[in-house]
Amino acid sequence: MKKILVICLAAILTTAAASADPVNEKVLQVFAASFPEVQQTTWYNYGTYYAVYFKNTDGSKCRIEYDPDGNIMSTTRYYSGEALSPFIRAKVSEKFPGKQLFGVTEVSSADEMVYHIVLEDEKNWYNIKSDATGSISLEKKMVKSEN
Repeated sequence: MKKILVICLAAILTTAAASADPVNEKVLQVFAASFPEVQQTTWYNYGTYYAVYFKNTDGSKCRIEYDPDGNIMSTTRYYSGEALSPFIRAKVSEKFPGKQLFGVTEVSSADEMVYHIVLEDEKNWYNIKSDATGSISLEKKMVKSEN
């Protein structure tokens, strides 16, 4: 019984130590070269990749994922509807007239750039998805609570 507890404790400590590893210097240098103006960052080591969270100078919140060699795997930005690309904004207004832009999550990778957009009206929330060309689809429609 003691051996099992010791083995479990060792496994837990090893896992905790691995997740607490610092970000490698190469990734830090690549990030600092690309974003020298960013002050407050929070780094996470996920074992096979690193993620950094920060607030950009334009006020948007960002997440960047790097592989161990310092290559960007993907980026995610969270911002208000006013900051959405004018082209995409016009396409959204065309397809969903009368709806207000609430927020945007922009996800970019080597393969694609996608906007997850939240719209609202008096009674409903709308989660829509757009690619960079303005091809839009409704992902989910939710009724607002009456509170």
